[in-house]
Amino acid sequence: MRVSSNIIYQQSVFNLGNRQSDLTTLQNQLSTGRRILSPSDDPVASARSLNLQQSTIQNEQYINNVQYGRGALSLAEGNLRQVTSTIQEIQKLAVQSGSPALTSAEKKMIEADIRGKYQELIGLANSTDGNGLYLFSGYKGDTKPFNELAYGNVRYDGDQGQRNLQISTSRQISVSDAGSEIFIKINDGNGTFTTSMMGNAGGTNLGTGVISPGVVTDPVKWTNTNNNERYRIQFHVVPDPVDASKNITSYDIIDNDTTSANYNRSLIDGYNYTTSTPAGGRTDTVANPNAFPRRYTSGSDILFSQQTGEATPLYANWDFGGKLNVEGVPKDGDSFKLEPSKYQDLFTTIGDFATALTSYANNSVSGAVFQNQLNTLLSNMDNSLNQVLTVQANIGARMNEVDAVETTSTDLNVQFKTTISKLTDLDYVSAISDFSLTQTYLEAARKSFSSVQGLSLFQYIS
Repeated sequence: MRVSSNIIYQQSVFNLGNRQSDLTTLQNQLSTGRRILSPSDDPVASARSLNLQQSTIQNEQYINNVQYGRGALSLAEGNLRQVTSTIQEIQKLAVQSGSPALTSAEKKMIEADIRGKYQELIGLANSTDGNGLYLFSGYKGDTKPFNELAYGNVRYDGDQGQRNLQISTSRQISVSDAGSEIFIKINDGNGTFTTSMMGNAGGTNLGTGVISPGVVTDPVKWTNTNNNERYRIQFHVVPDPVDASKNITSYDIIDNDTTSANYNRSLIDGYNYTTSTPAGGRTDTVANPNAFPRRYTSGSDILFSQQTGEATPLYANWDFGGKLNVEGVPKDGDSFKLEPSKYQDLFTTIGDFATALTSYANNSVSGAVFQNQLNTLLSNMDNSLNQVLTVQANIGARMNEVDAVETTSTDLNVQFKTTISKLTDLDYVSAISDFSLTQTYLEAARKSFSSVQGLSLFQYIS
């Protein structure tokens, strides 16, 4: 085959160029540590690497969100921990104020201490995060949630929402809580019903009876359709016919929704009618009007169910699954009431406590009034504390979830980067070997070209 000198030169230059290009590519790979210098080097691996890089960027943003969320939740949890401590201090002061040895002046000193803790609670309820957003205002992070209108009267200006943060592709987490769920929407009494003094004919009970908060012993029975949860415990005191130095105290449980002035709806013995003289002058007499069928013993349970010997109850075999007790010595006509629980905010509860402390007088009747108010306060403070602890526990659960998501996201980032490295990073051992081999190829090509270009027919003719 005849090969011209021109072809020899072209082929040699082409081969030298290819070897030089290969060597340059390997040199760039070694200097950058990357196998893929442009998408054309490996289109499939380049596409996968790009997708993984985008996933890594997104995942790192989720990790940043997780860290912000942890900070916000930690701040809220710390504030609520202080709220818990302050409520417990108020509870201790409340128990202390119940000592019969304290004078009205000493109770007023306790009230001054309570005022300071009240202001502390308002400050904690209006706490902000590092960005100036209120922790407990719901969605309205830039709105001050709690504004005091008067002592014990605080208005909530936030909303009911919770600010959410995306912490993974499929998970959002609440990083704030509505203050209304912490400080406002708190059931009073025992959470189902509340008890308090109703008063005597003169307005205030005259005896020393003190009612307990009561308890629901069977929630299913308490939901009986006949139970309207509004009752009056009415006391009746008469001299003991056997021993005139003693009294017999009995009581009735009266449906407090009664609207007629002519009768009471007694749970224990049905309808108790009053007597009257009509305009025509005729007098109607009803045997045993407004009877008080149950004997009272201080501290004994007052059961909301039919007892042995009660033959004519309002409802046959009635049992509402609840009980309470009264301690002390009620006077004739003294009464207490039971009503369904309703919301009472923490600040109102503290305000009521302050009023009770400043209204106290050094006598037995005032002492009983105060003790009834104190029982109500302690029950309501327990409810407030439980409400805060419930939210705290919820925040703690969210913090645990944030930690778990961060661990997963961090592991995922490692997987992404490992896969990207396998796709794009250089195998130095292989690359150095290829570089050395390519250098050898290039040197051989140069030497062979040098030898070929020196050949000429004229050297042999001459």
